[in-house]
Amino acid sequence: MSQQSQVLDRFTEDFLDFITYIFSRRTSAFYIIRGRRESGKTDFALLIAEAVYYSGVIRNIATNIKIYEAPFSIEYITNLMDLEHWCSTCSGKKLYILDEAGKSFRRRTPLSKLNIKLLDKIQILRKYKLSLIFITPHEAFIDSAIWGTDVLDGVFTKSHENPKIALYDDYLESFTKNLYGIPPTTIKFDTWDVAPFTEKPTLSPRFRERDLQILWEWSHGKSFKELGLHPMQLNRLVRKFVKQTLENSLHTSHKDDDMLIDGKKIHKIHHK
Repeated sequence: MSQQSQVLDRFTEDFLDFITYIFSRRTSAFYIIRGRRESGKTDFALLIAEAVYYSGVIRNIATNIKIYEAPFSIEYITNLMDLEHWCSTCSGKKLYILDEAGKSFRRRTPLSKLNIKLLDKIQILRKYKLSLIFITPHEAFIDSAIWGTDVLDGVFTKSHENPKIALYDDYLESFTKNLYGIPPTTIKFDTWDVAPFTEKPTLSPRFRERDLQILWEWSHGKSFKELGLHPMQLNRLVRKFVKQTLENSLHTSHKDDDMLIDGKKIHKIHHK
């Protein structure tokens, strides 16, 4: 049995037919998945990606979620500029999954610079046959302009009591559907990732010292696994850096005190 057949066998015929339908009735689609913490929103979004990929509806997938292992290629895109480039250079239908959409499309900053650009770009990017899935705990976290436009095709609400259940509300044809027996995705991903998304690529500085480079990348979201370190190795680096930083801060704040350099006490010379 092929890998594709094994994956498709995990879906009920009703579920696969439904997902295939809502992603193929138009050139592009836009859906939101909402639900409380640990309701399986991200897992469900990646499951949908599997369904549309293996059914042949969409073969180009990208996301801002850190993926560890997947049965097919998934592009890692964390900014609007790279998303535009991917859409314009990749042929065929595409799906982009934006996790933590409430952080990058905040309701608390309505019509902010990034919000306006995203709203403007959604219509343009859909001309490149781009479908979108936004993931958020609640609609209150996402700019109200999204809910007030005709770009949104439907909303999935995940049950916080049972991750195998979801309610779907369709905005195009005005119907609802309950989904039961939802299986977990086979895609391995970082469940604790902050899932960043910005307007432009974030340039990472390069340090001459390897330890500082590791600490920078760790402090900006990389896990110890991605850094190729054992947790204790990372712990030692952090402790060493914190110790040195605190000592330097202490010594420079007491100008009349002795200084420690590389563990040795150095007496300051005071000029009269």
